[in-house]
Amino acid sequence: MIATVLDRRFLGFLFAGGINTLFGYTVYGAQILMGVLPHVAVIVSTLAGVLFNFLTTSAVFRSRDLRRLPRFLIVYSAMLGLNILLLDCAMRAGLGPLLAQAIILPIFALTFFAMRRFVFAASPEQTS
Repeated sequence: MIATVLDRRFLGFLFAGGINTLFGYTVYGAQILMGVLPHVAVIVSTLAGVLFNFLTTSAVFRSRDLRRLPRFLIVYSAMLGLNILLLDCAMRAGLGPLLAQAIILPIFALTFFAMRRFVFAASPEQTS
């Protein structure tokens, strides 16, 4: 039973993550095409998507409790830092900013585990 719930949550997270990624990458790509520096574009696209992502991700975990938002922001801040680091490494390796970001994106499926463990961990009333 627990494995089935986890599988459904993970699949839901991947679906919501796909929508979030499409939104974020579109914002990022539009900025790159307008001449914005890649690191600035990553920051702006992340900020633009945070509240939208909170709503879609919290739906997956069935909790729209705004008290979870600070932890959500901490996880997203860590992911943003990792994104900037990996983007910088990929661009130094000779990749253009659009291809570099596209290659980096799949690693952020790991965000699910941070969200499940740190942001949307079951509260005592959910486990009874």
